[in-house]
Amino acid sequence: MAHLFNNQPDDVNYETPQAPEPRRRRWVAMAVAAAALGVIGTGSAALWYGYGGSLPAWPSFASGPEQSAAPAAVADPPAGLKDLQALQQQIAGSLQSTAQLLAAQQAEIKRLADQIAVLTAKVELLERPPASAQASVPAQAPPPTAPAAARKRPAAPKQPAAISVGGAPLPR
Repeated sequence: MAHLFNNQPDDVNYETPQAPEPRRRRWVAMAVAAAALGVIGTGSAALWYGYGGSLPAWPSFASGPEQSAAPAAVADPPAGLKDLQALQQQIAGSLQSTAQLLAAQQAEIKRLADQIAVLTAKVELLERPPASAQASVPAQAPPPTAPAAARKRPAAPKQPAAISVGGAPLPR
């Protein structure tokens, strides 16, 4: 039992030695990495082509001096009075057609709202129990009745009352 608790180091190496990674595994890993980079590059090129080959005109991509120079380069020629009057007429015509479209849309909305109100009332009437639905329906006029004289049956001719002779009971 003494040998179990011996803390003296012995010369035996219990760990398995690690073999160096073969060159073939390194080559496969390099090929996979190169293929992944190729796919990423191809995808980037396709996106670049799809967006027109330039960066979007976001403020973060534009530099300060180029941005201020662009509006100064485009100068509008002065507009004459006739041009302004023509523009005013175009705007007035556009405003008039827009007002007509708006009025037509409002009329259509009102018509649809009325239809919805009617349909809602019908649905509510269908959802009520039969007893309350009958109470809400206006009472219909009773069918026409025959005159009082026509309803009476003619009286049956009366037979003379039987008279008992001898005290025997009469048949009924």
